[in-house]
Amino acid sequence: MKLHVLTLAAALGATLAGAALARPDAGQPWPMRHLDANGDGAIDRNEAAAHPRLAAKFDGLDKNRDGKLDASERPSRASGRGRGHHGPGDRLVRIAEADRDGDGRIGRSEAAGLRRIGGQFAQIDRNGDGYLVRSELQAYHQRMRGQRQAEFARRAEQRFAAADLNRDGRLSKVEVGEKMPRLAKAFAFLDEDRDGYLTRRDLAPPAR
Repeated sequence: MKLHVLTLAAALGATLAGAALARPDAGQPWPMRHLDANGDGAIDRNEAAAHPRLAAKFDGLDKNRDGKLDASERPSRASGRGRGHHGPGDRLVRIAEADRDGDGRIGRSEAAGLRRIGGQFAQIDRNGDGYLVRSELQAYHQRMRGQRQAEFARRAEQRFAAADLNRDGRLSKVEVGEKMPRLAKAFAFLDEDRDGYLTRRDLAPPAR
């Protein structure tokens, strides 16, 4: 059985490695992954604004002056590991251990113990055979990534609309201070044209 578990672990490892290549910061601690709203593997000025302490240090960290922080420029959070941060290896072990009969597949009863997978079993099991395999898990991961980004954009628009008290399509310091107090600390940083207002364009990640 141990051999089957290791075989599944190796297969899932390839899946996770592919995801890491698709998103260069996949191995970064949670705060850095969370800030990369458009999933391009870098933190730009607008994304950094959600973390005021990082925004304040942005220019000093941006060594090549390209307006974004890649993996080599971002501050290390290695000390955060072991205090509730779980990386790809942790997920891999949990999924592999769920294969109780060691057949290299995850059945519905086995998936029940996997919080983020069990409840979505039918969506992941695209061929409806009652088992989850590596390719199905990989495809599900890619689909959910797009949905998460769409949901992030929807919530960002809702927050902007709620803060735009006079409905003029831009946010003043007063509006940001009242409705987005955390963002208020980075107002000047985001207001690059120094007009005293933030627009949707000021807050949106750059188009790729």
